[in-house]
Parts: sequence; C-alpha cells; structure tokens
Amino acid sequence: MRAALRTASAILWRDAKLAVSYRLNALLTVASLAFGVTLWFFLAKALEPRTGDWATGGYFAYVVTGTALMGYVQAALQTTGRRLRQEQMTGTLEMLLAAPAPPYLLVAASALWDLLAKTLEVAVVLALAAAFGLRFAVASWWALLAVMALTLVNFLALGILASGVLLVFQRGEPVTPFVGGLFTLLGGVFFPPEMLPSWLEGLSRLIPLPYALDAFRAVLQRGAGLRGVGGDLAVLAGFAAVLLPLSWISLAAGLGLAKRHGLLGRY
Repeated sequence: MRAALRTASAILWRDAKLAVSYRLNALLTVASLAFGVTLWFFLAKALEPRTGDWATGGYFAYVVTGTALMGYVQAALQTTGRRLRQEQMTGTLEMLLAAPAPPYLLVAASALWDLLAKTLEVAVVLALAAAFGLRFAVASWWALLAVMALTLVNFLALGILASGVLLVFQRGEPVTPFVGGLFTLLGGVFFPPEMLPSWLEGLSRLIPLPYALDAFRAVLQRGAGLRGVGGDLAVLAGFAAVLLPLSWISLAAGLGLAKRHGLLGRY
C-alpha cells in the first residue's frame, strides 16, 4: 500500500511541476475565467426578467454554479483518457503500468493534478462571481465536501470506464467530449431539465449530473446541510455503487486485451 501511495504521489508531483513550469498558461487560464464570468453576468442581466423561480438567486447564480461544477465534471471525464493516450504516444505507458501499484490507482492518480487545478479554477470562478455581487450561504462545509467527493467519484469512474475502451480502440478521444456535451444539455447547467421535452427530461434522471448540481446549488445558495441534500447524496452514492465496479471491469478488460494484442505501445 505504501508503494502504491508513493507511486501516486510521484505522478501528482511530476504533473504539478510540469504544469507550474508554464506560467503564461496559468495567467491565460485566469483571464479566460474572468472573461467567462463577466460574459455570464451581462447575459444574465439581459435574461433576468424571463427566468422563473427555478433560478434561485437569479440566472447569474444559476449559470455560474452550473458551469463551475460542469468544468470539474469535464475534467474528471476527460483527463484519464487523455493522460493514458499521452503515455501511450510517448512510449511510457508500459513503464508506468509496471510501477508497484494497481493499474486502477495509477490511472486515477494521473487525473489528480488536473482535478486539483480544476478545483482551484472553480474557487476562482466563485470568487469572481462574488466580486460581481453574487452571495453564497454555505452553512455546512461537510455537505459541500460530500457533494464534491461523490461528484468526483462518479465522473472519474465514467472517465476510467472510457479509458478502458480507449486502450483497445485507440481512437476514443471523441467519446468523453460527446458525453460531456450530452450531460451539459441534460444536466441542468444552463436551464432546468424540466424545460426539456418529456423524453429528454426522462433521460436526465438517468445521469448523476442533475442530482450533483441540485445539491451543489442547495449547499452554496440556500445553506443546505447534509440532511438538506441527503436525497441527492443517496442517489449519487447509488450511481457510484454501479459505476465504480463497471469502470474497474472496463479498465481490467481493456488492459488485458491491449497486452494480449500488443497494443500498449501502439498509437
């Protein structure tokens, strides 16, 4: 176990050093976040009279919280597949998998830096929104932590599941962006799923994002605690109970097929 944790820490430290070496990229990221928040602020002012009771705190609050969490979701979905592809193209994937740690942990560890960086980006977006006058009412940090943790587990599991497919077919990059786009449509990022046609609204109940966003907004804007978001957390835990084993099976099967057919070093 110690060797596995040391390996995961080494991967995180490597990715962190690589990321901070590109200082201009960090500045441009913050600038783009500021641009996005400013855009949503003025768009919300134009749309505000047309929104109903579903936009608690106004449309600005609705879209800022939606896009903030969706960025986190997209990072969890896409990072593992992209990192595996990079390792494959540089010829280091076989060496990485030879490390004294379970493959599942190695793949998850490859996403740690991106998820940490995305967490900082979410904090920056919310801070910028607060500078525009948006008020938050967080009463329970434990509730916020539970929401974020279960959101991470669910969407990282989906990303690892897609990674198992990528190892075999080697052209799976469009899969997770498509899934992310579909989730953006169905998940309540820009408008509630109830505004969709009935058949699409029914589909939205089969993905974890609407429950994560409902809980995220409830904690941030209405001061809900663990009891207040207990129903959404239970649903997210149910999704995780299904997705985690599926992601493990997908990765194990993908690695087995890739090793058998000599695909680990091909791209």
